[in-house]
Parts: sequence; structure tokens; C-alpha cells
Amino acid sequence: MYWSITKFYKSNLHALASFRLTMLAYPCMGILLSMCTPRTSGRAHGFLAMDSLLNAQAGKLSQARATLHKEIRFGDETEAITVVPADTTAWLKELEVFAAIDAINKPINRDRYQVSDASDPKSNLRVKEFLTRDDLPVKSVRLYYYRVPESLRKIEALYIEHNGLYKNSRNLSMEFSDFNGLPVMTSYAIAGGQKMFLDDTVQYDIKGKVRMEIK
Repeated sequence: MYWSITKFYKSNLHALASFRLTMLAYPCMGILLSMCTPRTSGRAHGFLAMDSLLNAQAGKLSQARATLHKEIRFGDETEAITVVPADTTAWLKELEVFAAIDAINKPINRDRYQVSDASDPKSNLRVKEFLTRDDLPVKSVRLYYYRVPESLRKIEALYIEHNGLYKNSRNLSMEFSDFNGLPVMTSYAIAGGQKMFLDDTVQYDIKGKVRMEIK
């Protein structure tokens, strides 16, 4: 069972039992992070260049022949699998669930997020948060960084989508360590549930670790 997450979320809603879930790691070795100072109104005019991040990491991880270990729980089913994605395209497929975070960058959405930047009371990091109460799928994004945003240590996001047939929510997170001045993805977690019309909620949980040689 090597499942494809986008199919799980977007298609075959009448055949939940047949969904395949491809669950993702998301290594990270050269983060392209572009953020602007928010206006005094407190509205969001900064960006997390998620699309650039994913493309850059796919290339780096393919080149490094990184290994991805995934532990997957989908309802009552569990699976553990270790893979070495073959190329950049394969890595992008692994990472595609996180591309949804890039919706925060859409011009129509930028002014709909409140921005805050403060010290994290539980660590020596700072946290930049994008938060909306509007009816948008990306409800919040938190960037944990050390001193400057480029020294990224963690990304957290809450994504919720719904229509008359289903409701789907997922918490996304990626953790990074510093290697030679660059943030490198070391682990991730995806947890959530999908409620189908006239059916029970199916819970899922995916955890991944990336192993690679840092040269």
C-alpha cells in the first residue's frame, strides 16, 4: 500500500476504501524563504516561498540519494516503509501535500491573514504566525526560526477543506536542523481526519524521517 494523498483528498469520494495514500516526507536542504515586513495594520504581506522550497529540496534530495522512512496509520491499517525516491519528480510527488501551504501567497489571500512575530516561550526560537478567521483552507502557518527567518527550524500549518460531501482537516509540520548554515529537513508529521457524507470520520497519521549524507 503506497498511497497517494492528493487522490485521497480530491477524488473517488464514493470509494473511500480504495484510496491510496502516498505520504510524504519533506526534506529540506536549502530553503528559499522570502518574507517582507508586514504593514503596521498587522495584515500579512510576507511570504513563505513554499513552492520554491519544495522544488529546491526535491533537487537536493534527489542528488544526495536521501532515504525516506515513513510510518503510516490510516484508520485501522498501519504500515512502515523505507524508500529512496528515484529522482526530482519522485521527491516532488512525496512532498506535494505541503504545496497547499503556498495558498497563503495568493494575492487575493494576502490581506486576509493577521501576522504576529514573537519569542517562543518553550524554546530559544522566534515564531512568525500567519492566522486567518476567514473561510480559507490554510487556517494558520507558524514559522519557527533562530534569530533570522532564514534559520528555519520548524513549519506548522493547519489546513481544512469542506463541501457538501466531505470535510477534511490536517495538521502539517516539518522540522529542520542546521547543517553548515543551512536548514535541513529531518522529520515531518501529518495528522488529520476525513469525514465523508453519511460515513464515519477516518483518522490518519503519517510520520517520516529523512536520512542523508551531508557533504
